[in-house]
Amino acid sequence: MKLFHRLKVPRPIFSICLNTLITHLGFYAMTAVLTVYLSQVKGLPLSVTALVTMIFTVSYRSARFLTGPLLDNLDPFKCMLFGCYLTGISIALVDFWDSPVWITAQLIIAGVGYSVRGLSSKAAVSLVGSKDGNSLFYFANTNMYLNGAAIAGPVIGTFLLTGPLKSYTLTFVGGFYVLGALLLNLVPPGCDLLDRERKPVSFWKGYRAVLLDAGFRKVLLFNTIGCFFFTQLFNSFPYLIGTHLNAPEKLGSLLMLNGILVVLLQIPVGRWMNTVLSGPRERYRLMLAFLLFGLSFTINGVVGSMGGYYVFVALFTLAEMLFIPTIDAFVSTAARPDLRITYFSVIGLSTALGEGIGVYTGLQLIQMWSLYGILSYFWLSLALLSGLSLILYVMLNRSPVHHKEEGKLWRY
Repeated sequence: MKLFHRLKVPRPIFSICLNTLITHLGFYAMTAVLTVYLSQVKGLPLSVTALVTMIFTVSYRSARFLTGPLLDNLDPFKCMLFGCYLTGISIALVDFWDSPVWITAQLIIAGVGYSVRGLSSKAAVSLVGSKDGNSLFYFANTNMYLNGAAIAGPVIGTFLLTGPLKSYTLTFVGGFYVLGALLLNLVPPGCDLLDRERKPVSFWKGYRAVLLDAGFRKVLLFNTIGCFFFTQLFNSFPYLIGTHLNAPEKLGSLLMLNGILVVLLQIPVGRWMNTVLSGPRERYRLMLAFLLFGLSFTINGVVGSMGGYYVFVALFTLAEMLFIPTIDAFVSTAARPDLRITYFSVIGLSTALGEGIGVYTGLQLIQMWSLYGILSYFWLSLALLSGLSLILYVMLNRSPVHHKEEGKLWRY
């Protein structure tokens, strides 16, 4: 109990954060080396490796749609356990298959398990946060643990792949998920995470109810826009550094700075948002995030030096620390008690859409501006889009949306 008091989070939040840390160590360890593992250890051709990796990515992103309303009728704690075991065992079995068909099948199953665990954990955090009004702070905590895993995970994956047991790389990765499930049993939430008063929901009626929520549709729009910007750091930026600037050795420190800053600053930033930007001022959270996105892109476009890139990552990370917990908290606030997982399922599809468009559009813009020989205009184009997004947010934020379930007035 003293540990939870020192961390200033209730027991269920600590339990979920611990599970998030352990399971994402496995996730980031695997995603960092998956293409190399498939091509070098399994001996798959590059075209097949690309196809298998794409199918896995699509599976863990799109499985949210198939599982959302179904999970709303189940206990989130049990779903988290099931998701951990399903993911861990499925990933571990990849080591024992040589056929790309069976490897793909196991990764698809792992993607489903990953979605089940993720959606259930968000629903659980939302339930606890809705009871004491600290959803934003709790989601900031989970983001910090997730980024801690993002720092260490690739190092673990590289170590496994280059060691003498590289043929069992994914067995060890799957072990992180099994360990996460065991820790959930050893350090359980300590309370019921299922809202017993809610009514069961059907698949299509659940999605229909969510998509008819006018306030939530605005959250979907700005989550898609934010994820469009968010993916530029992890796709367009590495491509530019590695190819056009021919400095791939700098990528490690640049991207590691992102994870380190989130681990160090996410909780203070979360507390600041929870106090200074609360109540009527909560609309300033996304406004500030879009402003910081635009400022970071502008610095890259104007400065264009290695020092400027580190400033870019720092400002971009601040925007990320504002954006991600804010969206999760908005979803938690907007969600009907009987449709929490369905709401997070739909926002997950919005995230996938924004990231997909962001990757494609970013690379296309790079190609276009590189042909003209003014690559700095790529970043200035993103800065312009950030400014337009900010203006759009301010315009739409003037419209109040009445939340019928709680009789409250929210602005999105």
